[in-house]
Amino acid sequence: METNENYEELKWTAKSFFRFVTSNRMYYIIFQIIVALIVIKIIDIIFTKILIRGKKSVQMSFLKGCLQVIVAIATGISIASLFDVFKNFASQILLSSSLLVVVLGFVFQEGLSNIVHGFILSTFTPFQLGDRIHVTIDGESITGYVKSIDLRHTVIENVMNASHVIVPNSKMDLSVIDNNYYADSFSSNFLDVDITYESDLKKAIEVMADLIDDHPMVKKAKKSRGINDRTTVLIRELGPSGISLRASVVTSNVEENFVACSDIRRDLVLLFKSEADLEIAYPHIQVVEA
Repeated sequence: METNENYEELKWTAKSFFRFVTSNRMYYIIFQIIVALIVIKIIDIIFTKILIRGKKSVQMSFLKGCLQVIVAIATGISIASLFDVFKNFASQILLSSSLLVVVLGFVFQEGLSNIVHGFILSTFTPFQLGDRIHVTIDGESITGYVKSIDLRHTVIENVMNASHVIVPNSKMDLSVIDNNYYADSFSSNFLDVDITYESDLKKAIEVMADLIDDHPMVKKAKKSRGINDRTTVLIRELGPSGISLRASVVTSNVEENFVACSDIRRDLVLLFKSEADLEIAYPHIQVVEA
């Protein structure tokens, strides 16, 4: 019985509040703005939680932007409809559909282009959130991680200085995208080492191949792709200071490749120092006294 009374009291309070708000145009406008901001914030919280849980797809990021813009536009139209000037203007514009198309096309040409290209990007997904990509926009090369995409632009976190580069979707869609994470791609980088002509060439090749194959990140990448072949070490060049050796280091992604190459270079230096018949080549200056 008490529960019903509380419900009726709450219902009456809500109706009274709504009548009070709608009785004054200014109060009603403020109320609609507050409600819109709350809804936009709720959408942001919901989609942020979804993206944190691992569903880092551009579709979810684009959908989030779409819903927030729809709420904002609906609120703007609702507020504008409260004024007679807007009603008269809208009714006159709607009488001529061709004029409406021309006006909207002219005013929102760039915005509509970004929306269309954003839809294309989210549909065909040349990248996902968190992917490391390299693009060239207006002659400027950008390498970074995709942070988000909405109706207007794509945000890339630049690896050089951690700044956020905001790229319009129209330019993003028309650029060539180098994606290090696309599909089942992996990262491969050359590792070059120069040894002296006096070094044991066969031993140096075996040591270099073993160090690369024994690295845990290389092992993981090869195992995931069923690669059982031993790393091939090639003689790249016979230089003036020594023999240049080159091998390919394969890892799951570019970040791991940086770490793996650094570890292998360190181990090569330490191992070459401990072996009398292995020496890293470097320029020497021999002074002869006449």
